[in-house]
Amino acid sequence: MDSINRTRPVNAIQRQNDLSQLIARTEESISTGKSFNRPSEAPSSWLELSSISRQSSIESSWTNNIGRARVLAQQAESTLDTISNGVIRTRELMVLANNETLAPQDREIIAIELESLQNQFNQLTQVKDNYGGQLFHSGDPIKMRIDTNVLVAPAPTLQAVAGNIDIGGGATETLDTLMTDLINAVRTGTPAERLVQLDHAKSMTDHFSTLVGGQGILVNRLEEQELRLQESQLNTSERRSALENTDVAAAISQFKSLLVNLEAAQQLYAQTARTSLIQLIG
Repeated sequence: MDSINRTRPVNAIQRQNDLSQLIARTEESISTGKSFNRPSEAPSSWLELSSISRQSSIESSWTNNIGRARVLAQQAESTLDTISNGVIRTRELMVLANNETLAPQDREIIAIELESLQNQFNQLTQVKDNYGGQLFHSGDPIKMRIDTNVLVAPAPTLQAVAGNIDIGGGATETLDTLMTDLINAVRTGTPAERLVQLDHAKSMTDHFSTLVGGQGILVNRLEEQELRLQESQLNTSERRSALENTDVAAAISQFKSLLVNLEAAQQLYAQTARTSLIQLIG
């Protein structure tokens, strides 16, 4: 007599096994709160999550760079603004010094104030940043990546700040030399020499006005980029949650449906098995 087991529908047994495994995975997803726990359970979702993780890591490094760059850019903006205000005062003093009715002692007072401003400028151009380095360093600008193929220099170099001031006619001069020339012109210069230095004082104000404006634009750019990355990270987090987290209500509904289907499959299998047995012993 043939074995009863050999006559049982193989596909019915397999269906019960599949349903049992699916029920177990659904139960696990409900208890853990994760829609899947192994790549094989959802290959496409796993691949997307891997891509999201890589992008999130990259964007986190950009966000860190932006935070550091913004601190440096704001410190540079504040320092340049202080120098700019001092340069404006320098120009005012040169206008006053060009008044030919001034007594020598009056010009000496102006020269002393200009020397004080010169010392202040030298200190500010050598100031340390909040991380212990030079705020305006010598050499090539230090750049930070804030997006794909986007690099920014949070602060201008020392050369850009105090080394290449355009005084017209294609000539440039350092801030310290310009201040020395102004002081000498006030103390011992001729009216014509003081007039030339007044033009140089205007060149200085234009130079620092441009630098301050550029720093303001950079700070705004960094803030806008940070907001864009924050929005991107929020969207990424929402997408990750949609992929990873279990929709509990839907999972419970599916769990109940699978239990019903398994029960029906078991009943059908039992009925088929009984019929086969009767046929064998009949």
